[in-house]
Amino acid sequence: MLKVKGLLIGFAFVVAFAAEALGQSLPKIRAAYTSIGIQFDPVYIMKELELSRKHGVDAEILFVPVSSRAVQAALAGEIQFITSAGVANINANVSGGDFVGLTATLNTFVFKILGSPEIKKPEMLKGKKVGISRLGGASDFSIRYALTRWGLVPETRWGLVPDKDVAIIQVGGEQEEFLALQNKAVDAVVLSEPFATLAQRQGSTIVADLSQLGVAYSMHGFGARKSFIQANRDVTVRFMKAYLEGIYVFKTNKDVALNVLKKYTRLDDLSLVQVAYDEMSQRLIRRVPYPDREGIQTIIDQLAKTRPQMKNLNPGDFIDPSILKEIEDSGFIKKLYGN
Repeated sequence: MLKVKGLLIGFAFVVAFAAEALGQSLPKIRAAYTSIGIQFDPVYIMKELELSRKHGVDAEILFVPVSSRAVQAALAGEIQFITSAGVANINANVSGGDFVGLTATLNTFVFKILGSPEIKKPEMLKGKKVGISRLGGASDFSIRYALTRWGLVPETRWGLVPDKDVAIIQVGGEQEEFLALQNKAVDAVVLSEPFATLAQRQGSTIVADLSQLGVAYSMHGFGARKSFIQANRDVTVRFMKAYLEGIYVFKTNKDVALNVLKKYTRLDDLSLVQVAYDEMSQRLIRRVPYPDREGIQTIIDQLAKTRPQMKNLNPGDFIDPSILKEIEDSGFIKKLYGN
């Protein structure tokens, strides 16, 4: 890990020195990630290996644990790029924002519902309290979708009404959710890895694995304001190249990926994420994670259940695949992977 990191940082310093020698400073931007989990590891790798500087951008990458707070900071011009599920972008735009998703790093649900040992099946959630990270966020959307839509045929649907049959409780981040379940403040929680495995090892049961839904859903991609992209397209391309290289390191260097993840999750036992890493690196996280219309449509359809005015929204208005296409067409991805 140290050797790889040293080589990359050394190259970044060469880039920075060259820019300064020409009397130019690197453009400065801020980016925010909004949760802790294995799906964010390419972002952590970007930060640890200073990949943004390598590609000619001085990026300050911050942890902002509330998507709505990150959105507000972006609207105020304090942050230029945010990781968020598509639901945050849609809600912001309906209120007058101009966000688009540049990537859909995950294009399906990755959460698991973990419950106290006595909860053996989803129907037993009736009358229970389920902890989520934040109201209006990805975990909130996921549990509401599952309660009302689980299963392709009526016989396999749970038929539970959010906020009536099941209380949905805002707890904080996934670490806080885990503790809330352990302390019996809630009966179940919505977690991604590695916290789902950690909860299971502590005696919790897997009530449902939402990845089994097989539903397209835009999660944890980088987004930005249309106005920023239009005024700073070159910076956007450079920053996205850094992110795509973070994905490359994540997929091809397991030692670096897991050691960086260990630092950010503050978990010493890497066996917690071995299986999740293999699934994420080989199947779920794509080399070029284009934002997806179908994944946005899933969100629009669900939101329209309580806000009918959203039914006619165009999913294409919430994504901009042109940045990744420009990068892919340039041969950058093929050069990274060697094929």
